[in-house]
Amino acid sequence: MRTNVKRLLPCLLVAVLIMGLQPTLSNAEPPQYGGTLQIISQYPYIPALSWDSYDWNWKHAHDTGLVLEHLLVGDLQKGPRGTQQHKFHHNAWFPPDSRGGELAESWEVKRDPLRLVFHLRKGINWQEKPGVMKSREFTAEDVVYSLTRSKNSPKAIPLYLDFVDRFEATDKYTMTAFLKEWSWNWWYRFGMGYYDAIQPPEMEAAGSRKWENLCGTGPFMLTDYVSGSAMTFSKNKNYWGKEPIDGKDYQLPFCDTIKEMLIKDPSTRLTALRTGKVDLMHLVDFRDVKNLKKTNPELKWDRYLAPSPLTLALRMDTKPFDDIRVRQALNLAVNQQEIVDAYFEGEAELIGYPYPASWPEYHTPLKDMPPEVKELFSYDPKKAKKLLAEAGYPDGFKFTIQVNSGSQVSMEVAQMVAAYLAQVGVTMELEPMQYSAYLSKMTSKTHSPGYMFSNDHGNPFATIRKNFLPGQTWNPYMFNDEWLAKKWHELVSNPDLSEEELIKELKALNVYVMGKAPAVWLPGGYYYVAWWPWVKNYYGEQRVGAIRPGPIWARIWIDQELKKKMGY
Repeated sequence: MRTNVKRLLPCLLVAVLIMGLQPTLSNAEPPQYGGTLQIISQYPYIPALSWDSYDWNWKHAHDTGLVLEHLLVGDLQKGPRGTQQHKFHHNAWFPPDSRGGELAESWEVKRDPLRLVFHLRKGINWQEKPGVMKSREFTAEDVVYSLTRSKNSPKAIPLYLDFVDRFEATDKYTMTAFLKEWSWNWWYRFGMGYYDAIQPPEMEAAGSRKWENLCGTGPFMLTDYVSGSAMTFSKNKNYWGKEPIDGKDYQLPFCDTIKEMLIKDPSTRLTALRTGKVDLMHLVDFRDVKNLKKTNPELKWDRYLAPSPLTLALRMDTKPFDDIRVRQALNLAVNQQEIVDAYFEGEAELIGYPYPASWPEYHTPLKDMPPEVKELFSYDPKKAKKLLAEAGYPDGFKFTIQVNSGSQVSMEVAQMVAAYLAQVGVTMELEPMQYSAYLSKMTSKTHSPGYMFSNDHGNPFATIRKNFLPGQTWNPYMFNDEWLAKKWHELVSNPDLSEEELIKELKALNVYVMGKAPAVWLPGGYYYVAWWPWVKNYYGEQRVGAIRPGPIWARIWIDQELKKKMGY
């Protein structure tokens, strides 16, 4: 394979990245140590699904992200606190200039053979945990063990790591990934993604599915876990990381304890925020913001587009959804603009998926879409009935959809969609399910003909692969298009494409998928994050890895004096 190294270098930050050369934070006040940070995250209704990366659980980096670290991480100093290049609002999309090193200090692409070479940080030690392991130095062998174990897991997602031939420790502090072919998405697949947290072999030996045995190199240690209640993390006093502020390096982390609250009931979550029992809360519904600004005017705010918008997935391998006319009809039967205006009160984007408006380089506005896609966002129940009749369903039909009962938005939007469809003779029955059962139906591909699906965008390559390629875990549409699969692979494995060519081609794939109407496309809503003024060194960032907020939380400190002055 021909590899254009000159072109790869500027596009992928493969020139050596030295974190010490990044701009430093400017802050008028020095950090404070101690105290407890209490947080309600983006997933307050979903307990930890697994502590082991071997299980390929999508929420793993979120639940373990204060304890386990990755090769790469988002460079927060390229965000709101620094150069403003990236907001870090997305779940897993990081432009090349906002990716930095975590366990890896630098990396480079080499050829003959084609490989990625990671130069690891020296002087990092594993946490000491009784019954699991004594503290020892972190080395390249640990990275090889962890990534190889994940790659060989029977739960590994097809295509995900197929481009890697092997991981090898070239020396004590150098790990090399030898590639079978190029992948533009390598950083997402094993650098700062969902399934690439680096675990020690001692954790597996002790029993890696037990929370008590979670052990890493990160700034905190998991010291208590009550499913459905809270995760409690205590400071790792021997952590290697530092935070540069006003030209001075401060040892991380700042807080002694971080407690992530798991609260299913939305009103209980709001009460916890309003009364100061929670310092920082993600996923604040836009409908609650106006009232909170009245009752608690001191709160600070940031707004972000839902990283996991809804679609009503229609199984294209099941009648009647194997007929595109039926799928088109259901889209025409739903007044999507009315959902934006009436339900979301304007706090939404009409196109929520696959490529959102928050990806301006890749997003195609509705006005620029071809007619067959534009029509899917129009409200035309008369034409919907005509299409149903042409497809052999003049009197409509009945079908079931499964819905995550823990998501208020999913339940309410599903009920709205059901009311719209009833007007064209289609009966949509809701089957609410607890999240674990709901997820299991989809991953085992035993889900119903309709499936109210909430999935993060991933990144421009990942969205197409994981949702619309055959055999993929996150493809509830059962989308199976030979041309699309071939085209996607050609793009992701072609090292000679320029960034402009990649964007153009990926935008075209997105439009192609939308035109096939594998879902009833639904709007993507805006959410808010709120925090009290005593929460310092926080600027609204959401993620610095695949749904991984841990490094952001580790840099927050609590102004204890201010908190007391405010009566909390």
